[in-house]
Amino acid sequence: MFKFIAVFLLSLVTSFSAWAESFVAKVDHNPISYGETFTLTLQYDGAPGRSEPDLSPLNKDFVVHSVGRSSQYRNINGVSSHLYQWNVVLSPKTDNQLTIPAISFKSYSSQPIKLKIAKDEDAGNSVPKFSIGRSINNNKPLVQEQILYTLIIKTTESIHGDLPQFVDSGNNEWIIKQLDAPTVSSEIDNGTEVQTISINYALFPQKSGHLKTPELQFNGYYIDKDKARNRSYSNVFSAFFDDNFASGFGVNPAVTRINLTAQPLDVDVQPIPSANNGNWWLPSTDVKISSDWDDKIPEFKVGEAASRKIRVTAVGVAENQLPKLSFPETPELKQYPETPEYKSSVVNDDIVSEMTLNVVYIPQQGGKITIPSLTIPWYNTATETTEKAVLPSIAVHASGTAPVIPELKSKTDIKTPTTPISEPSSDSKGLSLKFVWGIVALAFALGLLVSWLILHFMHAEKRLNQHASASSDIDDILRSDNLKDIRNIVISWARELFPEHKIINLDDVSSVFSSEDLSSQLQKLGAALYAGRNDGFDKTALHKTMKKISKKTASAQKQKPLLPDLYK
Repeated sequence: MFKFIAVFLLSLVTSFSAWAESFVAKVDHNPISYGETFTLTLQYDGAPGRSEPDLSPLNKDFVVHSVGRSSQYRNINGVSSHLYQWNVVLSPKTDNQLTIPAISFKSYSSQPIKLKIAKDEDAGNSVPKFSIGRSINNNKPLVQEQILYTLIIKTTESIHGDLPQFVDSGNNEWIIKQLDAPTVSSEIDNGTEVQTISINYALFPQKSGHLKTPELQFNGYYIDKDKARNRSYSNVFSAFFDDNFASGFGVNPAVTRINLTAQPLDVDVQPIPSANNGNWWLPSTDVKISSDWDDKIPEFKVGEAASRKIRVTAVGVAENQLPKLSFPETPELKQYPETPEYKSSVVNDDIVSEMTLNVVYIPQQGGKITIPSLTIPWYNTATETTEKAVLPSIAVHASGTAPVIPELKSKTDIKTPTTPISEPSSDSKGLSLKFVWGIVALAFALGLLVSWLILHFMHAEKRLNQHASASSDIDDILRSDNLKDIRNIVISWARELFPEHKIINLDDVSSVFSSEDLSSQLQKLGAALYAGRNDGFDKTALHKTMKKISKKTASAQKQKPLLPDLYK
């Protein structure tokens, strides 16, 4: 009897040990579609403590979107155990056949898993679920010459998400500008509706030599109708947690994430041609310079200012490539150019940059005065020749005469006073100097204190004014039906409330506000932007939420003390 009990206990301990020490990996489905997310589950039978699996081998071929964790306690036939799981949401970076590498945890290692990326024939459909393509109109541009980059996403699903993002390499090799809003079109391909999303960008290479265009990534999601019909979790659960939250825990929700990557393209950038002769490098297809005096020249009077607005426009040029104008000096005329203003627009898939500056002229003498010409050399990329944009010289007549300045008398003609001036005693001189320096030091200290108080109050008032301005600007949402304008208003509003944050897109806006209501409405706005139609987005609800947040933020700012606690 004793031997039986001993054998039973030994077998029980052995089975428990084997159970507790297992570490396995599995995927929720295989094959998978390119760009779609899937869940890799790592399961450990036991209590992991603070240990975590090493997920770094996944980064080579996969994008890691989220890592969810769950655990449960089990008791089977009187044997207790802990089951711990990591649910890793992944998507493949390429459409090649891939292998999930072995994942290390403590002293264990999971078995590799071969994945099959579903091709058209695997899916039983001649049309893939997702595809991403890109093209450029010139793979041998000159340095700083505009390249037209076109992104094409084709999908059989109704996808949602924010705008695609270029991956910044940190090398400052490119200036990138989006030319227009995405365009969406539909067609029927082999009985399946396919949506085509097109986005155009202007790329400007900033150095010559062999370059690669930056990688472009799109992160989004779509509602899987099959999963929606077979959702394993209840409506009560989904009322408290959204699909993105649930997907991190491997609950197999209806929302399926996608990650599409447009790989870099090779570009052979040519250097500045020798024909440019060392001039400011301005590669363009058209450069013009004009002024508001082309129709009417104002009257000139000696000593009085005359203002002139000069405008320079260049096609296929970024704003920072426009040259700085130089104004030749002339004795009969003073010229005072002010700080230029810049703006850009899109015309026929070209960036058109414009520089406007105001110049003040003051005649120094009467009669005929010649205002010098202005010349801008530029390189015509269409004809491969050097040209010049010229604002011609102008001959004007200034009325009046220059004021006569009397000559100063020579030093010998200036009589100095002969009355003797008594010198102060050394004692009184030292005392007066000490007194003066004491007064100066005290005044300086008081001035610093007063300046600090004034600046502090001005800063506080400025923040309050910013909240008031942000509250008034968002009213434009109700007056606009343009989704792109509404997005820009939202981003500007967030930047005014949080100037210390870097806010570029709608995801950045969601991250700085802890508001689930605002995040939900911004997701609907982003989805409407991509769909090209106002599906499910309510601008009135968004405006109401933003008003509420602005009021709450302004109230919090008013409650902050204007002066810091000097003693704690």
